[in-house]
Amino acid sequence: MLIYAVLALPLAATWMAISNQMTVQSFSLGYAASILTLTAMHPRAITLNWRCLPDQVVALVVYIVRLFVDVILSGLEVARRILSPNMGLKPGIVAIPTFDGTANSVVTALSANSITLTPGELVVETEDNALMYVHALDVEDSARNAPGEQHARLALIYRIIGEGC
Repeated sequence: MLIYAVLALPLAATWMAISNQMTVQSFSLGYAASILTLTAMHPRAITLNWRCLPDQVVALVVYIVRLFVDVILSGLEVARRILSPNMGLKPGIVAIPTFDGTANSVVTALSANSITLTPGELVVETEDNALMYVHALDVEDSARNAPGEQHARLALIYRIIGEGC
């Protein structure tokens, strides 16, 4: 239960930021809702090891910043293509391996979510937590960059959930 109490803190802070109410009542509501949600979900994939916690927090911050930058850059690229007379679109589906030897559904879901959040790409299906089918506006570019991006994403996700620590 201690892990839920610790994990609920950033979730409650996120609730306060989203609701734009920096009050004790807002924090309390967010904290209670977070505890209930975590209890209902039973996040077994996340381990809390006090020795690894600083590395997990740093990895989470890096992951969030990287995702934010990817969303901004991808959004600008999509806007550039839309506004140009010759859009230069080469849409299609790319099969991207998850590179997750454990076939962990949480890791696959986090990877798919990160890809889908970036404009221009959308995960349309996963296969046995080993392969993701991604619709991309530029198939050649996605096929060339996706494996390296997935390796980097996977390394951060493993650090966040405490694997190998």
